[in-house]
Amino acid sequence: MRFNWPPFGRRLLGYLGIAMVLPWVIWFIAGLFGWEPSLITTFGVPGLRIPASFAIGGLLIAAIGFWQD
Repeated sequence: MRFNWPPFGRRLLGYLGIAMVLPWVIWFIAGLFGWEPSLITTFGVPGLRIPASFAIGGLLIAAIGFWQD
């Protein structure tokens, strides 16, 4: 199945996916340096599924948006 979205729409979808991932990456890096509470402190080990699912979903959306770009 092939989607013929205009390039602007696909690119916007790609940037939306990156925007979903970026806060989690910034929080992870800030937690490593001790500037913020780490993700493990906030969510606990079992609760890491929440930020991980947002990150994976955002990366999948970005992959679709930037596919053949």
